[in-house]
Amino acid sequence: MSPSTPSTLSIPPMMRAWIRPSRGPPATALKLSSAQPTPTVAADSADILIRVSHSALQFSSEFMLRYLPVLPFLPPRVPELEFSGTVVAAGSRAPPELNVGARVVAFHSLPAVILWGEGALAEYVRVPAAQATRLPDEIDLVTASGLVGCGSTALKMARTAAVGAGDRVLINGASSSVGSVLVQICKMKGATVVGVASGKNEGLVRGLGVDEFVDYTAHTSLPAYLKSEYGTVPFDAILDCAGVQALYTHSADYVKPAGMVINVGTLGDGVGATFRNCEAYGGGECTDTGRLGVGDGGSAEGVFVDWDEACEGEGRYQGGTGLTGFN
Repeated sequence: MSPSTPSTLSIPPMMRAWIRPSRGPPATALKLSSAQPTPTVAADSADILIRVSHSALQFSSEFMLRYLPVLPFLPPRVPELEFSGTVVAAGSRAPPELNVGARVVAFHSLPAVILWGEGALAEYVRVPAAQATRLPDEIDLVTASGLVGCGSTALKMARTAAVGAGDRVLINGASSSVGSVLVQICKMKGATVVGVASGKNEGLVRGLGVDEFVDYTAHTSLPAYLKSEYGTVPFDAILDCAGVQALYTHSADYVKPAGMVINVGTLGDGVGATFRNCEAYGGGECTDTGRLGVGDGGSAEGVFVDWDEACEGEGRYQGGTGLTGFN
């Protein structure tokens, strides 16, 4: 039996995928194609072929859809970076734990998506085995699908700030892809968390476990409100997932003298943070993901939208919290 064509599974020659034939917002730039060639795995390779269960929708991808040019003379590109699914084929040099039938979380490298258009919004995705990790039984495919980039970024923020029991933490952009995971990590570590987001997302953020919620749209100046409300009970850390420079500029009014401000947001035009947030996809091994979820005392959750509705409207991407189902 060839490792690339296991007899127990049927792999169709064509698959569905969201493709990007033009530049623009997701609602107009992306088209659902039912005639994309299914990737294959060479028998002597270390690659694996994954039938995608869920793919994460990133705010950075929304920026790329709008502004990166569509290259001429090349087939339409498939966007997105991280996903979960089941291995359906594996090359002979793939590790045994990533055998056919293994449930995995994986990511594409940024060059593979931008240059070659081999993104995760497809029914089948081929990646090097080093860019996937097997999931423990207690973590489901929905939970895992958004943890590689967003989860690793959130985990890095919490570790850099040394968030621990009894700390007071403000998370700006608490409803975002990174922020929603970060809230849960900080709560697992025993911190008191104040979440900042739009009022329309209050239910989502409170459901993640924040101790207090701040609707930034209800205040003319968020820093002024934070000074009046928390100036006498300052934070140990501000973890900014939205990129509000004023939070840093005025941080002395509501952050402890030895406290910390960490910003992974857009910083205005979105360019810098978009590519900084994608550094995790540069081509290294998929390692940090195994320490998320059960490794930190629980599991993170996301917001699910259906495959056929994945790219309807811009809110799916701007919110950065969508997990698209393919089954």
